[in-house]
Amino acid sequence: MKSDIFEKAISLGFGALLITKENVEEIINDMVKKGEIKKDEAKAQAKEIFNKVLSSKKEIEAKIEEVVENVLHKLDIPTRKELLQMEKKLEELIKRLEAKEE
Repeated sequence: MKSDIFEKAISLGFGALLITKENVEEIINDMVKKGEIKKDEAKAQAKEIFNKVLSSKKEIEAKIEEVVENVLHKLDIPTRKELLQMEKKLEELIKRLEAKEE
């Protein structure tokens, strides 16, 4: 039963990225009206679904970030993190050169 609720909540796949607490509550209220769950279970179910959706959202975002980073590497484009690392190294080199010149 609980997995059915979760499946309904994220049946659109990437829909987990768009689901809000209000959406979850709406799904639960709809299920209460249809008699699929009891009213006294609704709050606990809503909290459980929302926590699962948040977890799924984090997993999806991490996977998207990984895919984008892989694409950038394949295209030989540095990521923001790599650019910041290069900038830091360049600043260190400039400081060393300036120190030697003095």
